Amino acid sequence: MEKFLTNCRIYTDPERLVHIGVEDGRIRDICQNLPPDAQILLDAGKQIVIPGLIDTHVHGAGGGDLSDGTEKGFHTAAETLCRLGTTSFYATTFYRPGGANRHLEVLAGTEARTREADCIGIHIEGPFINPKKKGGIPPEYIARPDPAVLHDIRKKCGEKPLMLTAAPELPGMEEILAECKKSAVTVSLGHSDADTAAARRGFEQGIGMVTHLGNAMRPFHHRDPGPLPAILGSGACVQLISDGVHLFADAVKFYYDILGAQRCTCITDGIECSGLPDGEYRFREKPYRSENGAVFYSDGSGLIGTSLSLYEIMLRYKRFTGCSLQDAVAAASTNPARCMGIDGRKGRISPGCDADLLLIGEDLKLQTVIKNGSLI
Repeated sequence: MEKFLTNCRIYTDPERLVHIGVEDGRIRDICQNLPPDAQILLDAGKQIVIPGLIDTHVHGAGGGDLSDGTEKGFHTAAETLCRLGTTSFYATTFYRPGGANRHLEVLAGTEARTREADCIGIHIEGPFINPKKKGGIPPEYIARPDPAVLHDIRKKCGEKPLMLTAAPELPGMEEILAECKKSAVTVSLGHSDADTAAARRGFEQGIGMVTHLGNAMRPFHHRDPGPLPAILGSGACVQLISDGVHLFADAVKFYYDILGAQRCTCITDGIECSGLPDGEYRFREKPYRSENGAVFYSDGSGLIGTSLSLYEIMLRYKRFTGCSLQDAVAAASTNPARCMGIDGRKGRISPGCDADLLLIGEDLKLQTVIKNGSLI
């Protein structure tokens, strides 16, 4: 039965008051005149409605680790993400060469429940990355480019959409990229020491995204510009951790200005303490501290992620860039949906799209989450 979210203002046209009809988890229609016998899902009270957010790079949340190989970890993370406004995500994890990697089968085979975010794909950070730029990725999760390894990854991930972060400069990557292109695996440049020429070749061979731009890659220098010129010319979507720590505010503004609003996608790179209070935790048996949204190893050995929600990351992106709410929502929902090829059903508020909706106040605080037409 169709139910209506009444008296709301869609973020792309906030001056107009509308009613959104939802049925069977999808948006059925958007109207200005409410049918006399309409069933009411919720009176929005003139709040702004935006599409649910999409995080293409998140490792866990709420104490749930997407790499621990348990359904409990998956459901804990998916429920927390949904509550925080992320209604769809790519489960980001690692692959251990020679290991059982059962966690990939768990991610591929576990379905989200009613109050949980949709796992729309699996993102493996690696294993074909450059050890020089491994960042927080342990050495045991790194492998030389090998078609047999790629075959095993694809087998364990089953029919789930797959994205790999990879370093195009590594010997053997040309064959890997050709196979990924043939089998519709998305490849994202990251954890790479590529110079401009190597990065450009990678994009020409099928790389379509960039993993956390500016982090774990060769920096720009006027006599050694690294991958940035190739990234600018590629047209690829780029992931930005716009938290003010992984990327300082001026860097976020710089990337937004040179790339344009349509190529930027906000990510959290969030780990299992996301959505939990600041404090001391353990990540793969190593102690770390979460403080003000940033997560550092306790021994001072490095920054390992964020504990921010994607909604908070989006608001910082808006503040750092000075962009409109529409551009900010694009970076956290519309753009990732388009980049991952699911914009026909997610990242937009249109009839036929999933009824994944967020209600926000004039102060831009998140008030209500609606997932597949159900109040969360």
